[in-house]
Amino acid sequence: MSNNLVFFVPYHTNYAHVELILSFASFADVYIFVYKWNPAQRLLQNYFSKFKNIFVYEFAVDTILREALHQQEKQHEIIILLTASINYSFGQLQYDFFRMIQNHIPWIIDVYSTGHCMYGCQSCAHQNSHRLPITFTNYIRTKHSTVNQRHEILICPSFSSEQAPFSLLSNSEIIQLILSFPFEYAIKLHPLTYPSNDNSDNPLFNLSDLERKHANELFNSKNIISVQQTNTLSLIEQCRVLICDFDSSIPFEALYFNDGKYLFVYETAEQQLKQDDRRKYFHTFSSAHQLTNLFESYFKGELLCKIKDSHKFFLEKYEEPDGKEIERLARIRNWKRPKNPDNLDAKVDMEKIKQEIQNQFSSTILINLLVLGEHTVKEIRQIYYDDLHNAFGSLFENVDQL
Repeated sequence: MSNNLVFFVPYHTNYAHVELILSFASFADVYIFVYKWNPAQRLLQNYFSKFKNIFVYEFAVDTILREALHQQEKQHEIIILLTASINYSFGQLQYDFFRMIQNHIPWIIDVYSTGHCMYGCQSCAHQNSHRLPITFTNYIRTKHSTVNQRHEILICPSFSSEQAPFSLLSNSEIIQLILSFPFEYAIKLHPLTYPSNDNSDNPLFNLSDLERKHANELFNSKNIISVQQTNTLSLIEQCRVLICDFDSSIPFEALYFNDGKYLFVYETAEQQLKQDDRRKYFHTFSSAHQLTNLFESYFKGELLCKIKDSHKFFLEKYEEPDGKEIERLARIRNWKRPKNPDNLDAKVDMEKIKQEIQNQFSSTILINLLVLGEHTVKEIRQIYYDDLHNAFGSLFENVDQL
């Protein structure tokens, strides 16, 4: 473990990034800053309290700057790890926010967006991955010490949105079919879809009412796997049939195992029009009838296994996982270069940094309030709607002049 580097991680989800944090914690101490609007703050403090080198704080500019000064006193350099996808506006602005801080603090030696998924997910910035399968790091490191119950049939639905309802959770017919299956199966929901206030109050993840209803129905079935089982790869390894979504990295991750699995992948008519080099490994379905036919063929032993040689395809996108991905990332990103003593002894005007942040992110634009991270959801709503009220009030007061 590195003794002269630490990771700072702004945290916007619940259990969804636990495996990523544990992967990086195998290399250096991790300091997590949970956004004040993230309702999972207490959950995360409780979960990570059992790890000696993972520290959880509430997100605040003052707290981040104070901890940065503390690391300077210990002669530690800092890497900022961003887990929000840069494919979306929040991830892009989050990157700009921490690059602004880095410009003033020379012992912050990198701001790196790890992303939070792999090839096949719309959130994946594969070009930024250095072909390193970091999603697999903690799974590889702990696979021989973890014992999970084997489930022959595993269901891992993703989620979409009200505007683009392309997920398995958006299809009522298929959800009802799953709930009526006469055979044994297990369901591993995406961490952000488990019914709880930690999910429903997160302003970045707003499931459609239909997806939320179906997630609740699956959760209340007898086949649900606990949300605290964060290592989904260990479940995929042991299953024989995997049901999942097309717009997800889950079916790609399954191709690593190359062990005779059957991948039943849900896709909509819109998704069928997409060119996708993963599709040749999938048995796709878009209706309950098609899924029923797949299972009938499977149980009769008549279904073709399509993932022969899938591991080779996996290696076209990523290197072979070995649990040492963070060490290789450190070399690629030059984190282990000799320290610059001038950087670690530099005097920094923290008030100037705070003023620059306020100038850039203090507007009442919703996304800026989220990136600034210092307000609860209730406070953000109040600020946002008060600003709208004032804007419309000013408009009506001056309507005669328009």
